[in-house]
Amino acid sequence: MRVVVVGNGPAAASAIEAFRKVDKDSELIVLSDEEYPTYAPNCMENVIRDDILPEALFYKGGEKFYERYRVDFRPKKEVVRLDNRRKVVVTKDGDEIRYDRCLLAAGAYAFVPPIQGIELEGITTAKTLKDAYQIREWVVSGRVKRAVIVGAGPIGIEDAETLRHMGVDVSVVEIFDRVLPRMLDREMGKIYGDTLQKETGIKVYLEHQVVAFHGSGWVEAVEIKPRGSDSSLFIETDMVIVSTGVRPRTYLVEGTDIAIHIDKKLNRPIGGILTNEYQQSSDPDVFAAGDIASGVDVWGNHRWIALFPPAQQAGYVAGFNLAGKRVKNPGLVDYNAVKTRSVTAGSGGLFEDAEEEFFVESGNYLVKVFLLEGKVRGYQFVGIPRKPTLNPHNKLLKAFNGKIKTWEEKVLSDKGFGLEASGVIFHCFLKLHRELRGFTKTAVENMLIRALANPALDLPLYI
Repeated sequence: MRVVVVGNGPAAASAIEAFRKVDKDSELIVLSDEEYPTYAPNCMENVIRDDILPEALFYKGGEKFYERYRVDFRPKKEVVRLDNRRKVVVTKDGDEIRYDRCLLAAGAYAFVPPIQGIELEGITTAKTLKDAYQIREWVVSGRVKRAVIVGAGPIGIEDAETLRHMGVDVSVVEIFDRVLPRMLDREMGKIYGDTLQKETGIKVYLEHQVVAFHGSGWVEAVEIKPRGSDSSLFIETDMVIVSTGVRPRTYLVEGTDIAIHIDKKLNRPIGGILTNEYQQSSDPDVFAAGDIASGVDVWGNHRWIALFPPAQQAGYVAGFNLAGKRVKNPGLVDYNAVKTRSVTAGSGGLFEDAEEEFFVESGNYLVKVFLLEGKVRGYQFVGIPRKPTLNPHNKLLKAFNGKIKTWEEKVLSDKGFGLEASGVIFHCFLKLHRELRGFTKTAVENMLIRALANPALDLPLYI
């Protein structure tokens, strides 16, 4: 059997591992439009800062990953379409590669609005490793002293803080009324945004729209307007990062009978390639996983969730099923966290249809939990900087026998320590403890969030 994997991100890598657990002999071909081995797509701001080791960036082991799993890896081989009737994928240079089964894991591309002046040099996205290397080169060379980020989603905010950390004067333009508009509601978004500006000096223009980029060859200014106004404001800049969201690469199946996630009332696409619990598309020999696909969430609904953890999960399931197993995806959850150190935030699940919510504030932690029919539907959290005191009863600290001065200083200097871990536990909480029980509610209210994993034994790191 010949299996062709289109894409080389987290979904593809997880699928390769799962496939080879079952099938040791079939031919496995991976086609990537990029030149790099699998890398961590959620670490581009680390690449810009140059504070990530190669083994962490290329988290699967680089080229050795393909040797270990006997993969025919073909970099810089962009696939432009799939012909499922003939069972071939077609590359940009005209090659046709036959398959018996195919996994579409080509992810999503950065959406760039058709703004006047978008063709100017110095305007980029920050989606790929090539983008990140380019941004770092511009900053380190001294060419960039001022930058404008268009879009205040997770990538835009992380890049803004990163550039500010590197000494760049940063402005963020967001058309909605808050930062992280898809992660946080108005209340939590305001808390996060106000703190971010106060802690970093980043200027945020909410409810403003970018109408044009100006410059002679290289971008020199961004023209913005308040929403609903005709008066323009010009922000001088040396670089622009467009961070206005992503779109699934569903163009790969245009002209086929493979189903796309459509809003039937509006008759328009609202997601990626439609897959079932086995990550199969409407063609049983074509699977899809990651940002290119709309999968089944923990509540049984089809949703497009373009995030790292669900991509890995879906890819793993797809890999087993490509090898002939019948493994169900237990359901996707959209867990996300912003890796900013000045102030941190995260969310998971759904908020819009919640019947009730409760809000907990303790020290620097703010948590909002959303309920539907008595079960946890989603959550949001924000962590405000403070100077915590280490808990001497914590088992992790006891293991160091008091010889942790350097480690302690490192922990205390990282204002966001623990918040992403809290988000991961909430991610599990949504999947495994969806019914709000007495001890789980008490744990949240007392900010013993890690105690949701083991309420009898957990002790917080800080007091």
